[in-house]
Amino acid sequence: MIDFAGRGLRPSLPAACLLAVTLCLGLAGCGSASKPQHVPMPDESEDYTPKKEFSILDPFAAKEFREVETALPAPPRDADLIPFEVSPAGNFTFAVDGKSVAVGADGAVRYTVVITGASGMRNVSFEAVRCDTFERKMYATLPRGATEWVRNRTDDRDGWVQLAGIARNNYGAALAKDFLCEGRSAAGNAKDIVKDLRGEAPRKSAITR
Repeated sequence: MIDFAGRGLRPSLPAACLLAVTLCLGLAGCGSASKPQHVPMPDESEDYTPKKEFSILDPFAAKEFREVETALPAPPRDADLIPFEVSPAGNFTFAVDGKSVAVGADGAVRYTVVITGASGMRNVSFEAVRCDTFERKMYATLPRGATEWVRNRTDDRDGWVQLAGIARNNYGAALAKDFLCEGRSAAGNAKDIVKDLRGEAPRKSAITR
């Protein structure tokens, strides 16, 4: 609608028309400017850690240990026991069942050990040593007078415990250092280990006094 400001004057544009022109000019100017790009926010459930294109294998890095299933050996016989020395001043004697020694596909060395006290009481157990980590695990024990093994149950890291070399009567550490291990690997196959045990037995034995 035309609004007359007064007699003899030309009609003026209404305020609505002026507002429309202003809006059109503003929109045209905005259209010529660059539009901001939308940057998607990362999904917290996804992993945005940069992936390495190449990886270098460290030949000296610790390898994953996958323990093989272990079968229990026959109970030891006195004729197959090989004595070894742990502590000359100790009151116990130690021996390994030569027929029980085995080197597994996992690298662990397994054996039956017989510990005899001054009174003649015996402790018999089937164990293993890991040379790469210097750890020991007990699989089973043979109670006095028993003819079958009693499996050991433990939840402590699947039973592997660190061998402390300074403990008295630490037969596991003595076996590992003197016979079972060579560096971080088994000291050959089972035949080599038994041969070494038998060859050193007269000199290192604490049983024959």
